[in-house]
Amino acid sequence: MMNNLNYRKLLDISQNTGLPVKKILDLLFIIKQGKKDALEEKTGISKNVLSLVLPRLANIQVEFDANYKTEEELFCVPGDVVKITSALQKYNRPEPKREYDQFMATLETTAKRVALMNFFEDIRDKRLLFLGDDDLMLAAVNVVGEPILVQALDIDKRQLETIKAVGKDFGKTIFADLYDARNDLPARYKGRFDVVFTDPPYTTEGVRLFLSRAIDALDKQNEAARIYFCFGNSDRAKERFLPIYQAIVDSGLMLRWVFDKFNRYEGAESIGSTSTLFVCDITPKTKPLVKGGTRDDIYTNN
Repeated sequence: MMNNLNYRKLLDISQNTGLPVKKILDLLFIIKQGKKDALEEKTGISKNVLSLVLPRLANIQVEFDANYKTEEELFCVPGDVVKITSALQKYNRPEPKREYDQFMATLETTAKRVALMNFFEDIRDKRLLFLGDDDLMLAAVNVVGEPILVQALDIDKRQLETIKAVGKDFGKTIFADLYDARNDLPARYKGRFDVVFTDPPYTTEGVRLFLSRAIDALDKQNEAARIYFCFGNSDRAKERFLPIYQAIVDSGLMLRWVFDKFNRYEGAESIGSTSTLFVCDITPKTKPLVKGGTRDDIYTNN
């Protein structure tokens, strides 16, 4: 609880920084727990925003009751996250390549993604495509579910070797092939999948391209086919989300769920080492925005 004066201070901070009051309360709660060194990790707030907000919190007193829940706890989805995380720990994932905008998601993030997919019944008896898989999603879905088909496509040969090693360990046929999304999706992958998961380059061009390849890969006869994709951005540049929403609309996709700051990464401090997870369903108007090959710059380092 807090008095009106303190609450008005929070409102003033929120209105001047763009950070929601709830997120500011979460900051205060985490600080009160003695976890000030883990603020970025726990909240997904970028360092530049934290540097604006933290000095203004010094004289604000808030008492939290025992039932207080942070925003992050809203995303504690059902599922054995510990079991999935444990199964992935033995694999040495290659170091991220900045030329491909790779940032390594935490193992807990991979587990949470898969637990969410399982909760939504998007694994069992489904044909799954991972359009880029440096986070071992392909392995995680085999820990908790029984998919019919699991396919990974990746531009990085190192990732494919890790994925194939995973397949041998699970004793299952796991398909992993080399693919650059700037090339047209080969015909053998088109119209074949029920669910596509992708964590594309965080540029408008990258999202439009990867959504297009995902749409090409979906089986349009399955009216429940859907796409999971990620996009990260700083709280101080919220306008950069607008072209992403526009790409969703222009693609004729229905936005079913938005899980803000769901994913956590090692590195990527400029976006708070976090990204949003979008879940989109196909509609009769769904279409790829990019057809055939493209030479557009899709990576942030371009």
